[in-house]
Amino acid sequence: MATTTKRLYALASGLGLVERSNKDDPFHQLVYGLTGKEHVNDLTPKEAKSVEKELLERMRLKNFPNRISIPQQSLVWRLIYRLCELEPTAARPVERLIGAIKKILNTSAAESDPFYWVKADDAEKLIETLKRYVRTAERRSEKKAGDG
Repeated sequence: MATTTKRLYALASGLGLVERSNKDDPFHQLVYGLTGKEHVNDLTPKEAKSVEKELLERMRLKNFPNRISIPQQSLVWRLIYRLCELEPTAARPVERLIGAIKKILNTSAAESDPFYWVKADDAEKLIETLKRYVRTAERRSEKKAGDG
């Protein structure tokens, strides 16, 4: 576990979250917020993995600041799921998302991280176009229900 602790401190230090001799620094607040534990040494392997995952995500966002934000990603997923609900197809939601990203943004996307190449500037275009797709699908659905 000592190597895991060192790794967590190294990642946190790289993000500027560690303050020397301060057990209430941003890193320890993060650990407490995720696990409820005050000391890094007290973490279980599963908790350490959770903290490491969060630190790596923050590192990724720090290194790629011009990327689509997490709240924007959540909104895109909600829109995709709504579209799948309104217009069921054999395609899985992630496949529809990848197709939408390619069509709307002319950007490649992969299942492992469909938002990897989506820039913050393009996020709004993706969201607004998906909203339009959902509105169109809702109108079709209402018209279909009215005809039936």
